[in-house]
Order: sequence, then structure tokens, then C-alpha cells
Amino acid sequence: MPHLLLIMSAIGCGGDDPPDIPAVAESQTAAPATRGTAAGSRQGAGGPPPARPGDAEDLASSWRPELAAPVPPRGDGDCPDADADGFPDARTCGADPATLDCDDQDPTVGPATERWIPAGPFLMGSASAQAGRDEAPVHVVSVSGFCLDVYEARADAVGAWATRTGRTLEGSDLANLDASGRAASGRGSHPATGLSWQDAREYCLAQGKALPTEAQWEKAARGGCELGTNAEACDREDLRPYPWGTAAPTCALANHQSGGMPGPPELCVGDTLPVDALSQGRGPYGHHHLAGNAWEWVADPYHPAVYVTGGRTEPGGPATGPWRGLRGGGWSTFATNMRVANRFQDLVLGSPTGVRCARPTVEPVSDPVEPLTLVTLSGTVTPAQGTLTGRALYITAFDAADVDPTTGLLTPGRSPAAERRLEPAGNTSQSFTLEVPAGGTYRISAALDGGPGTGPGFVAASGSGGMGEAGQNPVRADADVTGLTIRLEAPPEHGPAGSAGPQGPGGRGPAPRGPAAASGHGKAGR
Repeated sequence: MPHLLLIMSAIGCGGDDPPDIPAVAESQTAAPATRGTAAGSRQGAGGPPPARPGDAEDLASSWRPELAAPVPPRGDGDCPDADADGFPDARTCGADPATLDCDDQDPTVGPATERWIPAGPFLMGSASAQAGRDEAPVHVVSVSGFCLDVYEARADAVGAWATRTGRTLEGSDLANLDASGRAASGRGSHPATGLSWQDAREYCLAQGKALPTEAQWEKAARGGCELGTNAEACDREDLRPYPWGTAAPTCALANHQSGGMPGPPELCVGDTLPVDALSQGRGPYGHHHLAGNAWEWVADPYHPAVYVTGGRTEPGGPATGPWRGLRGGGWSTFATNMRVANRFQDLVLGSPTGVRCARPTVEPVSDPVEPLTLVTLSGTVTPAQGTLTGRALYITAFDAADVDPTTGLLTPGRSPAAERRLEPAGNTSQSFTLEVPAGGTYRISAALDGGPGTGPGFVAASGSGGMGEAGQNPVRADADVTGLTIRLEAPPEHGPAGSAGPQGPGGRGPAPRGPAAASGHGKAGR
């Protein structure tokens, strides 16, 4: 079928691909109508070399001399300890952040629960081969000092808040706790996952805190310019690709899904881990699980072009927008999701979306970008044989510019412009609608989740029931488009499209649920 490799690459299927074909393990969302400028700012003659799944991110081409912004000197200041807990007030003391108190009126708060990120510049974004178009250009961002929780919010803590306030959690794919706030047996120390953005926001507000902005989150994960080789200015060493440094992700550093050539994807655990696990993967200020375990909501509405708006101080994203930002990757996502510059948004819930709260000291400033305008694509999906049955049907729009027209393969570091999850209706055809940013040209595809794959021909769950592309590809979306048609074909070593695939082999762990293995969603496994 046309462009089958595009879809197989996007969902992380690489078991049978020949070694000289780079499978796309992860990608990066951007709105085609607005992201050309960002893409044009990438550095290096001829661009960075191609990335392969599992490679460490190479940020050599991301550095530019004009990024060498000065770091203001950190004064010692007064160091009061009003609550007498042995940790001075972070807002006035210039000591090591690991020794500071984020709330000097509350003795239960200290560096074991929250860590101070000092004021000053950091380098935001990436122009590597693994980066998405919405991650460029790399630019200097300055934020005031703030605190960020050391751990993702635990299921028992979120559950206790929901029970105390009588809140019914809104998330559509809750895990580790239910909508009433009851934590599952033995799961209280795991992150509360499946939370909606509203759930996450209200939880943080109830703690006297807030969701971090994208900039705050990335600074906490990458570290400020005071940590590099030159403590007085930003330098190359301040472009740390991962919270722990420069080493490629491993299961000892981040709870994710490894994947590469020629082998199939492998889940580290196949589930969340307790929030205090994997201490080797801590960030530069001591935070756990800034990479992997659970995606984390940020305050900003998502927009692909905020990085090209010029100098940014205390940025908070656009004033409004249809999507909210997510950071950090989850247990079911691949290695390039573990990069600190990796951006995504809530196209569809179903992956482990959790929360980590911040304690800001200033209000963020909205980025001056035009709001995203959305149009609707609609059509029908038909299996080659049988009916559309299974756990989920994903409709995905990729930017056509990210697809090699001769091979049908996605450029590494790209993911959908939009995606929608549908319940299979059990019929011989099913209609769909999908909102995408206006003005783009897209490749529209579908993947049916019929169950986990098997053996050397492992196929991620979202494609095990069949995969296909719109016969009208590429689709220009200046206005609403109707009449799209997608025919699903069975992936290699699987039964007819519409039938469930066989069970995965023992020891591999459960296949990613929902968009965790969707066709490109969230870097091929959001």
C-alpha cells in the first residue's frame, strides 16, 4: 500500500525494517501554517546529520555565538529561616538551591519536596536532527526564580484532594486512581495519571501553587546558564539534552519505551513507576522523572511559533489557544521524548498525563503570536476485509513537508499536526472528522488498535488492526475538506484489517494503551 512505511515508522514498528532504512521512533508536532520560520533557523551547513532511534541527541549544531548571554551575579543576600527547619528562604538567599526553602512559613516544605530554580537565563529549544520544527530556533529565555515540586503528584495526594473537595476527576483515561479520588491498591506512590489539564490546574491551585510554564519546565529540566563551563555567560555546555546530562536514555535513567534498528520497541517497565524511582535520572536541580514516567501538563496554550517572536522574558505562551502543552514524555514513549526540548500538546488524551506543580514568584507574560485557526477534515475509513473492531481507531494528520515523497518516510523528529482517537463502530466503514491548523498541507493516515503485536514482527498496538492513508493525499487545508477516504490494510504478520492481532510475547509487558502507540502521536508513542 502507498506509504506503508510512513505509518509503520510513525507507530514505532521497526522489527523487520532493513538496517539501512531509518525508522522514525519519535517526532515533533508543529502547525504547518506557521512553522516554516522556525525550521529555517536551524544551524549547521547542510543541517545536522540524520538521527536514529536510541541515539543521544547531538546539540552541536544548535549553538550560536549570539546565545552567549550574560548571567547576572548571584548575591549571597540575607538567609532567614523563619520556620526554623534548617533551610533558609529561597527568595532572599543566594545559596545552593539544594539547601533552600521554597516556603519559609511552612516547616513541611523544604528541598526534599520542592527545589528552587534560580533567576537568570537559559537556552530553550533545539535544532538537532531529533528536534521538531516547533523547537527552533534555540534562543535565550530569562525567568525569575521559582520552585518546582521534586516529584510528580502522587495518586494518593491527588486522590485525597479530590475526595476532600468533592471533585470528580475529568480525565478520560485515569490510571492509578479513579474519578472519585480513590487510589488503586498499592498505587498511591505512583503518579496520578490520565488527569485533564483542568484537573491538573485545580490541583496545583489548591496547593497554593500553579502549573509551570513551558519555559519554567524546560529550565528546570535543562538547567540555567549558571551551571555551564562559564558561570558568567551561556555557553555550549548549557545545551544539556537530557535532565541527567548528555548520555542517551536508558531504563536506569528514564521510564520509557526504547526503540531502535533493527529490533522492535521494548518497554522499560510497561507501567508507571513510583514518583521517587530512578534517582540516576534526576535533573540538574534534583527533580525526578522530568523525562519519562508521565507526561506533565504546563500552563501555556500550545503554539508552534512562540520561539520566533524575539527576545523572551517570563514567557507564558499565547494568551489563548485550542491546545495545552505537555512536557517530559511517559512510560510508553520513545527516547526522543526524553529530550528536555521536546514539545507536545493535548491532541488526544489516553497516555499517562500527570502533573508537577510550581511555585512562581512573578506572573508570566503572553507571547505575541497570532492565534491558531483550525479547519475540519472529514471522510471515511474502510477496512480491506471484515469490520472495524478493536480498542481504538486513530486518524492522524502529518505535515506533508515532513514526508519524503520518494520513500513515504517521515523525517526523524516529526509527529502529527493533529490526531483523533475514535471508538471502532464494528461496521464496514466509519466516518471521521479531524481539526487541523488552517493553511497547511497534510498526509492523512489511520491506524486501528487491534491489540499488541508479536515476536520479531512486533507492531505497536495502534497499527495491529490495520493501517492506511487517505487516497487524496496530500491534502491542502485552507478551508474545511470533505470526502476523504482511507482504506486500511493489514500490517505484516497480522491478520485482516479489522481483526485483532495476537497477544504479545511473555516478558515484553503490555502494549502502550491509547495514543501511547498511535500513529506518530507524541513522537510515536505519546
